[in-house]
Amino acid sequence: MKRLFHTLTLCMLTALLSVMTSCAPSLPAGVLSSKEMEDVLFDLHIAQALYETREFHSSESDIVALRANVLKKHGLTQQEWDNSMSYYCQHADDLHKIYLNLVDRVERNVIALGGKSEGMQGEEADTANVWKSSPDILLMQQPPYNVWSYDITPDSTFQDGDNISLQCDTKFIFQDGYKTLSIIMVVTFSNDSISTMMTNINHDGHGIVTLNNEKDRLHIKNIKGFFMLGRNLDAVTTKPTSTTLRLVSIRNIKLLHLHTTPPPPPAPEPTDSAKTDSVPPPQQDNKPSPQP
Repeated sequence: MKRLFHTLTLCMLTALLSVMTSCAPSLPAGVLSSKEMEDVLFDLHIAQALYETREFHSSESDIVALRANVLKKHGLTQQEWDNSMSYYCQHADDLHKIYLNLVDRVERNVIALGGKSEGMQGEEADTANVWKSSPDILLMQQPPYNVWSYDITPDSTFQDGDNISLQCDTKFIFQDGYKTLSIIMVVTFSNDSISTMMTNINHDGHGIVTLNNEKDRLHIKNIKGFFMLGRNLDAVTTKPTSTTLRLVSIRNIKLLHLHTTPPPPPAPEPTDSAKTDSVPPPQQDNKPSPQP
């Protein structure tokens, strides 16, 4: 009986494994697995970093040669790589997961080599971070992953005249094409007036968008906006290119809320009597008159 029980259990496990295997999505022939894609993309990023930090004169052919060496290292032809990229670009959810793993892997590699992320700027004693969403996001050119929006309602700590500053660290991982990350912040005030701030970033580093509210000293009612990775267009077809590596990691996002001190009230205007008293009376001649 005990032997029969073990046999039935083994058969059930085998059947369950067979069902799970048959239900798992299979990749087309010649398409790299997600782990293989991640490994190649990581090496391509290293090659790109070497090209961008070169201390000697080089041409575009050098980065092409570096990429070719990466494909050769992984036993791939350019056509095989293009086929895999084409497949994953059509399955954006899978590609997005690969990119998230890739960014974490790049970050760990930077830290292991003694590097660190860009430090945040502008934090002072009377400054608070009011960003409530994820501090790290990843954008790539395939919609809907090329745009990430936010909408923040200020709390009771906001006062008239407070400043705000949206800050983040950016890291581009591009195989080719023009890099452009747009950061937009739209502020609505209590009188329903609107102020829009925007900056475009095309390099790794630190991005800042700031509202200077000290002059008008309005009360902030709402803060919204978005991060958007620009799309590269083919010069001939004007269609978005989709089979090359283009993404940006946006890390350490903060929305800094800075209290400001209102200017002192103007001095009161002097009254009429004060103005009169302030003028000294004319001098009188008190010399004695001559005696006859």
